[in-house]
Amino acid sequence: MNTLALSFFTFLFLASAVSQARTYNVAVLYWSMKIPGQVAMREGFEEEINAYNKANEENKIKLTPYVAGEGREGLLRQIEQLDQAVKSAPDAIVLQPADITILSRGVQDANRKNIPVFVYDQYVVNAKMTSYISSDNYQAGWDNGLYIDSQFPPEKVLRIVPFEYFRVSATVERMDGFFDALRSRNRKFTVLGHFEAVEPVGGLKAAQEYLKKFKRGSVDVIFTNNDGGGLIIVKTLWDEGHKKLVHATVDGDPASIENIKNKKMTVIDSAQFCGELGRETARTMMHFFQSGKVEPVKFIPTFPVTSESLKDYPGWMGRPTEKVRFQSLRDLLIKEAKVGKLKRGAIIKVGLTPSCPYLCEMGPAGWSGYLYDILESAAKENNLKVEIVSLPSEKLLPALQSQQVHFVISPISKVRYTPDLRIVGPKLGMSLAGALFTPGVKLQLVDSDSLADKRIVFAQLAHEKPMHLPPSDFNRSLKISGGEIGDRMTKLIAERRVDLALGDYNVLRYNMLRRQLLSFEIQPTSLAGYNALVLVGHPKDPEHGGLPLILNQWFETHRASGKLEKILNKYNLKDWNIFAL
Repeated sequence: MNTLALSFFTFLFLASAVSQARTYNVAVLYWSMKIPGQVAMREGFEEEINAYNKANEENKIKLTPYVAGEGREGLLRQIEQLDQAVKSAPDAIVLQPADITILSRGVQDANRKNIPVFVYDQYVVNAKMTSYISSDNYQAGWDNGLYIDSQFPPEKVLRIVPFEYFRVSATVERMDGFFDALRSRNRKFTVLGHFEAVEPVGGLKAAQEYLKKFKRGSVDVIFTNNDGGGLIIVKTLWDEGHKKLVHATVDGDPASIENIKNKKMTVIDSAQFCGELGRETARTMMHFFQSGKVEPVKFIPTFPVTSESLKDYPGWMGRPTEKVRFQSLRDLLIKEAKVGKLKRGAIIKVGLTPSCPYLCEMGPAGWSGYLYDILESAAKENNLKVEIVSLPSEKLLPALQSQQVHFVISPISKVRYTPDLRIVGPKLGMSLAGALFTPGVKLQLVDSDSLADKRIVFAQLAHEKPMHLPPSDFNRSLKISGGEIGDRMTKLIAERRVDLALGDYNVLRYNMLRRQLLSFEIQPTSLAGYNALVLVGHPKDPEHGGLPLILNQWFETHRASGKLEKILNKYNLKDWNIFAL
């Protein structure tokens, strides 16, 4: 009997000893029933709940299910469903988010009512989750990248087209793992273009766009972030004669496994144990009902299905097994690492673009900003000299590649598809677009269409990806640039000349504190996706001076000591620790 089964039956024994019968009412918010992997997750969850109810004559769990559906309507529907669920005051909410930001307010409402929220598959930013359970999505992407590397001669420059989806954490982590793995093998590659796809309708649209742009033989590899969108992409491209493409994907859909068997484009599918993901979510919730405590974060391993490993894969509803897996970045970091020795008086140069609260322009007292404070603290504790080199955003990578600096700090979106670098050390923050507005403005920002009737001021404040809101499409949009942008934006809102301001979420939060804008509200959005901030090193010396290791150790120590929280509070910021897992 495996450990999970044993713990489950132990729980059943304990639960049966409770004399007072009760029914636990649980609201369950599913994302899609058209993405087969998500259907399997639901089956696993409900299988475990049914087993509990059958084994317990007294205590029962009653589920109230909601299904959001796909696309824009699904996003809007899930916002409403979460509001309904919170109003019903259940004993718990189980949530599979369709977007990492749009549900923040709803989960915060649940937090205020002390309703435990069990989140699975992807997480929600700026909200307290009782438990977060997901597949090991970074590992899934990593396994794909290493296997793809093994399929080509070492000198081959791979021409790659990824099919992305940057609204949820799972698919972002898969992309990051994939390209990190290629870089770890010193693989040269070029990304010729990229498309968005996560479900069949979007997948078909993306495949049709691909066919308009790329001729047969012009691309070597396509990487799809899941099978929900990937299967229709493979079918469409295959039917149009693009049969020499090599395809990597994630999920483990049976149809994709058949493609591997039949040598139909797909060579690896990093399969999720979808049923087990659902089961573990149910077990975690039941354990919470019994003890009031749970492990806050769990990752379910994935299985790299290839022609070589097919015979060992137990399928979506199977349970995790010991398997052939590739060495991951996490495995590599476990090895004994030592702080590099620098020449006496040597300085570690870190390139960074000034923008408060990340790095605030140097004044009479020197630099400030939370990144500067962290680097200064880590350097002081390790007797290092770190110099901040102020660079415009567009000059960060050239400075690193020419080794004018040893590291740069950048949003991962700007370096994800670049081969000649190494992403090292801990995540140094998160960046996404935020909306600043006065109370009374009703916002459901799921996409740019949500802004159609709003007067908008927006700017490229810092590290968020550009927002495309041209006046030709948004007659009441105003893009501003120049100095004191934050102040100018808030003045426009205060004078009610605009309904809301859009820009880097952290910059807007900092400006609220600095200007004491106590009557304003701020909301994170996925309008421009979201980004982790990362430390980037040169491939010839990615661990220069041991700075990545030093920062890893600093975060581990000072998340626990409270020093990180103290630094972030100075700038009205919150820890991004879910990004740092």
